[in-house]
Amino acid sequence: MAVKGFDKFQFGCRLNEVLFASEPIRSIEHLFGRHRELDGIEKALFASGRHIFIHGDRGVGKSSLAATAANQYQSPDADYIDIGCAPDTTLKNIVANIAYKSIDASRLRKTKISSSVSLELRHLKAALASETTLNNLHEEIGTLTDAVEVLREAAALHSTQPVAVLDEFDRIADSNERAAFADLLKHMGDKKVPLKLIFTGVGKTLEELIGAHQSAIRQLEGIELSKLSWDARWDIVYTAVEAVGLTIDKEIAIRIAAICDGYPYYAHFITEKMLWCAFDDAKPVTEIERDHFLAGLSVAIDRISAQLKKPYEEATKRRGEEYEEVLWATADSEYLDRYAKAMFTSYEYVMRQRRNGSPLTYEIFCSRIRKLREEGYGAILVSDPDHPGLYTYREKMLRGYVRMQAEAHGIELAGEKIDQSLKQTMRVPSSLTRGYYVSKPPPGIHWERERRKFDDADDE
Repeated sequence: MAVKGFDKFQFGCRLNEVLFASEPIRSIEHLFGRHRELDGIEKALFASGRHIFIHGDRGVGKSSLAATAANQYQSPDADYIDIGCAPDTTLKNIVANIAYKSIDASRLRKTKISSSVSLELRHLKAALASETTLNNLHEEIGTLTDAVEVLREAAALHSTQPVAVLDEFDRIADSNERAAFADLLKHMGDKKVPLKLIFTGVGKTLEELIGAHQSAIRQLEGIELSKLSWDARWDIVYTAVEAVGLTIDKEIAIRIAAICDGYPYYAHFITEKMLWCAFDDAKPVTEIERDHFLAGLSVAIDRISAQLKKPYEEATKRRGEEYEEVLWATADSEYLDRYAKAMFTSYEYVMRQRRNGSPLTYEIFCSRIRKLREEGYGAILVSDPDHPGLYTYREKMLRGYVRMQAEAHGIELAGEKIDQSLKQTMRVPSSLTRGYYVSKPPPGIHWERERRKFDDADDE
């Protein structure tokens, strides 16, 4: 027991209270960097008939924001309803699921439905009185009008102020099913159904997720979720470290903030593994040291989701270190879209740290970059057809894993000089062309390294 005051069970339980790599955050005290979005959702939900759609890149914390917002809005007489979407999910499935969970909540609270209210229950009256199944409720929904009426009755049974989260809405394969929700929301507003819906989905715009349906504009408020600000990233680290009675050097906290690329999952996961490495230390620990950080990073890389590891392995397997060095260069920037010549300056920086091997020429480097668009090389990058030489990650969250690999090999991306007078910084709007928010980095942390200036117009 290297950490004073904890045995293994106590230590694990304490970490589970402050780190959330495997499940959504549901409490506002652990949702760092999202207070502006939470406030916007709360204000929007005051409007009658208004619902929320949280969208953005995979891994930015949409489910956590939705769960926390739902907990904030839901009245205390029941838990909010949580519905996960799948490729074969339909509108009927979701409505039936909401009804089923509302009936269960009503039974659990031993709610007595008065005769006057019971007479108003056309679809769910029988289900309330006896055991029923999802299939039974599914059969009750023949039309959109039926769906709206079932939701009205479900809301009355569930709680005083009910809310349902429809998580990963983008997974619904049938675009017609997704588009049908626009009509549903409009009719729910017209009939004053008191149930609030919070959707989450991967996408840049609501049109991608629900279709360009004008009737849903008044009913939906879109919240586009950006990556975490720098101060939110290291707040995750500091909070967890302090929760187990330890301290951590500021530089290590900033390295984790830089590696995680603004994705909360990485910050939670790396910190969890780092703290377990400190717990397993043979000597007593009062402060997280660099060895704990590097050991935790190594464990995180080994245990991370296969979905994130596979493209990296496909790009680098049996190809030596050359492709790894090229990959690291692609992630040496806060900007999602980068020209090949800008990435080449990062590659030159990487190779100066390697101290072995001969750097690729610019022409060969560009050929390797082009290879990274192919399936046999992980299909990691995609190019912009309107801007020759401009690339972005196909799966944005993969950039964080690439940064983890670079750090484990001794390559510090996104700046290596730390200003010891570091202060927390504010989030500021990014360029409108990039369409998301970024945060100012700490002093000494660079968005990207351009050791030589290039004319992008001449790129490739």
